[in-house]
Amino acid sequence: MSELGEPVGAAAEPSTASFCAFACDEESRRAIEQVAGELPFGRTMVSSGGIRKAIEYLGAHRSPKVLMVDLSGSELPLTDIDELADVCEPGVTVVAFGDQNDVGLFRELVARGVGDYLVKPLSPGLVHEALLRALQGQASNRRMNRLGRLVGVLGARGGVGATMIACGIAHVIAETRRRRVCLTDLDLQSGTVALTFDLDPSHGLREALESPERIDSLFVDRAAMKYSELLYVLAAEEPVDEDCRPLPDALPPLFEELRTRFHFVVLDMPRPSSPLFRPCLEQLDELVLVADPSLAAMRDGLRILQALAKTSGSCHPTVVLNRIGAHRVGELDAREFENGIGRKIDLRIPYDPKTVAAALNAGQLTFAERGPVGQAIRALANIAARCPAAETRSVVRRLLAFWR
Repeated sequence: MSELGEPVGAAAEPSTASFCAFACDEESRRAIEQVAGELPFGRTMVSSGGIRKAIEYLGAHRSPKVLMVDLSGSELPLTDIDELADVCEPGVTVVAFGDQNDVGLFRELVARGVGDYLVKPLSPGLVHEALLRALQGQASNRRMNRLGRLVGVLGARGGVGATMIACGIAHVIAETRRRRVCLTDLDLQSGTVALTFDLDPSHGLREALESPERIDSLFVDRAAMKYSELLYVLAAEEPVDEDCRPLPDALPPLFEELRTRFHFVVLDMPRPSSPLFRPCLEQLDELVLVADPSLAAMRDGLRILQALAKTSGSCHPTVVLNRIGAHRVGELDAREFENGIGRKIDLRIPYDPKTVAAALNAGQLTFAERGPVGQAIRALANIAARCPAAETRSVVRRLLAFWR
């Protein structure tokens, strides 16, 4: 920690600190250190530097529950706050401080989700009051970032490759875009997400969906399986001869808990016949609808799009035509499919059994990293992450070049 300063307390690990602070001047740093040691934060870290140093640090480390940042010296504090929001995990409570005594600045910061703004010089009493409010949850409705995005991946019918695409999107966002992702499989008995990642499923998801009162701040730690530093999997594999009874009322608290812990929650969606289907549809930010070039998928895809329009007008659907070329005889061409569903296809993915099947059977995600299938999944990850349009268009152009 040479440039950032030493963490307070010998046992503190900066990457897992529940409280972090970045202060430009020694007086502010001493006041924060004194208060941080008195409050029940657990592990804490107080470092030298302003908001730019905080952005640099949090871009590479886990976010704390409470963060203090110094805006002194920032020429564009609101722009810096927006950039900080991009690297902070959802659910972080931010207390900003600086040398500008400006009501307009305070209002703009609050509008961006900052919990409080303090004017220098900082006294221990002032810092104590602000951090106590943060600990008591008085600023809990002013989180630094919006809740994590909820992205659903749904097959128009079974066997069209929706799980493969959901796994690929989650993998790319976590490993390439460096965001925390929880991939959740809502098929409790026949889901294959855990199998794809070669992970042992747990019973935690079923318990949560059957007993929503069990969902608390420790739920994710108990139930989610860690695949990598940034990618977690929440999945079950319950016996097929047991009667699973997931409750639709369990989804809102489950999603809220996940969205406060992860930048993205990618759902391998349940079938329309599931009691969880409609509640999921109502809460999605983004839906990736996967179909193959068949008459049945065209019909069911149209019905799902119609249901989405009635259920969630704010959810943006992306239509993917997958496994093109798997059955050359009898496949619908793209124009026929578009006429049938009443809208354009956003992406077309060729059938590549050699690359995809080999990777899936080995429990690897290499299919998402190369070839036309990988290009399409990267484009879908960009769409889900709301990346700049130019970046997404460049990937789509490469796919069109492949087809030509």
